[in-house]
Amino acid sequence: MRYGILLALGLSIFLVGATCFPIFELDPATESAAGTTLVVSVITPAEDRQVAAGDSVTIEWTVANLTDSSAVATVLVRARADFADTILVGGLRIPESGGLQSVDWDTTDFPGVSQDEGVVSVDWDTADFPGGEYSIHVQVEAGELSEETTAEGHITLNTPPTFEFTEPTEDTELLEQDPNDPNDPNAPLLPAEVTIGWSAYDPDSDGTAEIGIDPDTDHDSGNEITIYEAGIPRTSGVDSIDWDGTSTSGERVEGDTYYLFAAISDEVSAERFVEGLARIIVPEVLELAVTQPDEDTDFLTTDDPLTIEFTLDEDDDVFIDLRIDPDEDHRNGNETTILARYLVEWGTHEDSFDWDGDDSEGNPVGHGIYRIFMAVNRGAASPQIVEAEGLVFRRSAEEQPLIGVLQPDTDQTLVGGEGGEVLIRWRDNDPSESAKIRLTIDDDATPDEAVEPAEGPLEEEELPSAGWGDLDAAGDGLEDTFTFYVGDDRAPGRYWIFAYIDRDEVAPWDNIAIAAGQIVVEDPDEPN
Repeated sequence: MRYGILLALGLSIFLVGATCFPIFELDPATESAAGTTLVVSVITPAEDRQVAAGDSVTIEWTVANLTDSSAVATVLVRARADFADTILVGGLRIPESGGLQSVDWDTTDFPGVSQDEGVVSVDWDTADFPGGEYSIHVQVEAGELSEETTAEGHITLNTPPTFEFTEPTEDTELLEQDPNDPNDPNAPLLPAEVTIGWSAYDPDSDGTAEIGIDPDTDHDSGNEITIYEAGIPRTSGVDSIDWDGTSTSGERVEGDTYYLFAAISDEVSAERFVEGLARIIVPEVLELAVTQPDEDTDFLTTDDPLTIEFTLDEDDDVFIDLRIDPDEDHRNGNETTILARYLVEWGTHEDSFDWDGDDSEGNPVGHGIYRIFMAVNRGAASPQIVEAEGLVFRRSAEEQPLIGVLQPDTDQTLVGGEGGEVLIRWRDNDPSESAKIRLTIDDDATPDEAVEPAEGPLEEEELPSAGWGDLDAAGDGLEDTFTFYVGDDRAPGRYWIFAYIDRDEVAPWDNIAIAAGQIVVEDPDEPN
């Protein structure tokens, strides 16, 4: 439409100048000019834009050439900083009728020029041009007439950020000396810090750098780890960080050999990668864990000692305890210590203990199903606890069935005269898959007594529907449950829960387990 308006304007002026009935008197020179018209207008860019050096900018303009000769156009850009002009294309001929013209301002490589169906492309290599704001001008000459117009939109060349690593200059391992003995060159080493240095600047002050590590050289594959983020300063400068082996999210980086790189970008430039000068070697960091046994393990009384393995990564010397537990609550008091206050020196990452089946005081541990766990005492707060993945089946014979009560693992309190339900949960292991299970309660802590003590006159009581013929054992240590309803006529007192497992239902029983928690029935007239 804009082209049509300009062309119509030129034609109307031409017709008026050619008429035999002038509206007002003109001198000869003016009359001659009235019959010749040259109008130019830039269509694009119509608004201000930022582009990265190397991007192509299309410049379009219209010309109404109503002179008696063809016109010649020149397209140039003018730096707003010093008003220096650079011609993008010159000597472009415009037909007498004018029309829509365009130039592709290719800012990558000057001075290649091509023309195809009225579209002229100019390759401008901006390497020798400073970044900044430029205006675009179109000049048209036809005979003695000339016109110049300026695009409404200015183009700002955004200079890409500059970034270069300065250190480390050789492959570096993340290590430091033992803080307990900093003067000993033979002291063990552990992960510490690596200094990463760089120089960078961005005249536009909109650049950013993401420093990362990558186990490979493809930094766009998704396995990269960002370790630092920063803006790039306007003026050239140097900076550095002491990297401690963690990502920007605070997580410890896994052990590996990593390539150092930086992802550089700004508001308009495409992201690019800058490679580091060397690799960073991160040693494997072993977490606090009991690594063996990692699966359910038979441990007969006739076997060689069972090797228990554990890993840790401590900042100082620590004491550890190794314990076994028949249930999953490792703080309810029924645990047995098998290794007490064992000193693990700083720098030790892996260690082991050969358990002979005795507790830490030399007493044999009873038959049962146990979970091994480690308690780490750092001298403050409660010890940290980690447990083995596998269970230990401690037995005298390969076919001996075992049972362990998991719940209740704490006391369950009921009010006398009201009754209530108590969940009993256990796990059993019966290689023969022929054993039966029996659940009982008693008012003393000793199961299977031939004679009840005077202070505990209640005989051991089999729970309803939990006798020898009611509950089957399993061969793989699966868990099972039974809900015991405590009647409202249950006498106030403390009651222990026992679980029996046996193949022939004849004493002596193959294995007996006691729940850590008891049933406490309070006297409603004397509540605690």
